[in-house]
Amino acid sequence: MSTSKPTVAFFGATGGCTNAALALALKNGYHCSAFVRTPANLTKMLLAKGISRELIDSNLQITQGDIKDVSTIKPALILDGRVVNIIISGLGSTPSLTTKVDWNICRVGIPNIITAITSLNATTPPFLAVISTTGITKGPRDVPLPFVPLYHIALASPHEDKRLMEEAVLKAASKLQNEQTLISGYTIVRPSLLIDWREDSKVRVGTEEKPILGYTISRQNVGRWIYEDVITEGGSKWNGKAVTLTY
Repeated sequence: MSTSKPTVAFFGATGGCTNAALALALKNGYHCSAFVRTPANLTKMLLAKGISRELIDSNLQITQGDIKDVSTIKPALILDGRVVNIIISGLGSTPSLTTKVDWNICRVGIPNIITAITSLNATTPPFLAVISTTGITKGPRDVPLPFVPLYHIALASPHEDKRLMEEAVLKAASKLQNEQTLISGYTIVRPSLLIDWREDSKVRVGTEEKPILGYTISRQNVGRWIYEDVITEGGSKWNGKAVTLTY
């Protein structure tokens, strides 16, 4: 493990995008922390991606907890006795036709992570990157017209959760508490409709001011982009930006 690399905490680490980024970080020698409800599921997913048990044991700290309980979040933010340098959040709920879905995970989870950060009094607060969605921008339209009904009707509840999450990130980025910033910077990642059946090296990148319109992108590609453009850059490349990703 290289001590020169930033430490990274992953929330929602069993989600496709976040899990892909975590796997790449581990393969490339990063020391990581993962916050999950079911550790066994995370380990199984990483093993399936070719991450060895030895690498998991040496470079990954797994914390089991509930994102609605701040006290369980704090241990996931500390590695080697210090607050982590980067936080990647892929928190979110999956639509279901058979079970009741909690559409409050993002709007509750991110403020709780920020509360946990504040309580740890880090000398240098961590950088925060969150996975959001297209379709909730305050700028020019960032989804193709045929997708507008899907996004604003069928996906209204999860998108409201993401919108409120983004507001919490922006509030934390601008707020001072005890003369210390709550986070050192942020990137909001807005992928188009997520899929699993395609992976393409030609990912197009836009911003809230100049979005790129597209229909889909794979979770694997989103995770790779987060690893390459956020983690390896220490958050600096897209700091303060809402970034759209699509094919």
